[in-house]
Amino acid sequence: MSKNIILGASGLVGSSIKELLKNKKNYFFFSKDKKKFIRFNLDKNIKKFPIKNINTCFFLASPRIKKINYKKNNFKDEFNWLKNVILNLKIKKFVYLSSSSVYYKKNHVIGSVKKKCENFIIQNKKRFANYQIWRPYNLVGQSYYDSDHFHNFLFKIMFVKKKKKFKFKGSPFDKRGYSDVNDFTRNLYKFSKKNVSFIKNYGNKNLIRISEIISIYNLQYKKIYDQDFSSYFKKKNKDVSSIASKKNSIYYNKKSSSVLIKFLKKSLNEIKI
Repeated sequence: MSKNIILGASGLVGSSIKELLKNKKNYFFFSKDKKKFIRFNLDKNIKKFPIKNINTCFFLASPRIKKINYKKNNFKDEFNWLKNVILNLKIKKFVYLSSSSVYYKKNHVIGSVKKKCENFIIQNKKRFANYQIWRPYNLVGQSYYDSDHFHNFLFKIMFVKKKKKFKFKGSPFDKRGYSDVNDFTRNLYKFSKKNVSFIKNYGNKNLIRISEIISIYNLQYKKIYDQDFSSYFKKKNKDVSSIASKKNSIYYNKKSSSVLIKFLKKSLNEIKI
């Protein structure tokens, strides 16, 4: 039986894949700190990794998008993990979770590391039968996940910390296109069965303003706390994070607002107000 591994299984995408493939016995899920996965720390000696000959490696390992990881510059660790895995394990197919941040301004903290990882994969492509690189935009889980992505951060500010007001770094006119993470992982898994190499974008062309997201959240906030949440912003110029219309793009075709409303309702059901 061929053995397939998922590295970084405790993250948003990894948890979604775990649920998708929970009945498949030839998939092994690794994480450094979660009990429901096989524990392995990629900072340790990779030569002690329990599986040596691997059919498909899903490399999802990355420091969480959190303020503390920006401060400590932990995102550079991802390249070291990836490099050690590629150079020390025998892998037939390598599937890498990159990011739309590779398109951001030069020297972007995460984008520069992701691009460095992509380049290393391509430089070592002869080690694999195939490689697949995914650049998803603004994935949303089924419920609140502690990260500093805006939809999670806003939920934390409003419903976990229960603040009455907050000043955000960006602009109320910033726009994002949001997609359901489970739809993304279904595509990722489907393509992982194909013997092709590629770099693909994944995202939603239906954009929503940050101010609109706050309005959606505010409807629930007012029901719970009988008052409006007040938001302020440091910037006036808008920033748009949108998937480009390219041949190598796959699109999520539902409204961003629908994705966020579903996320919000389930998140509120899972916490104590």
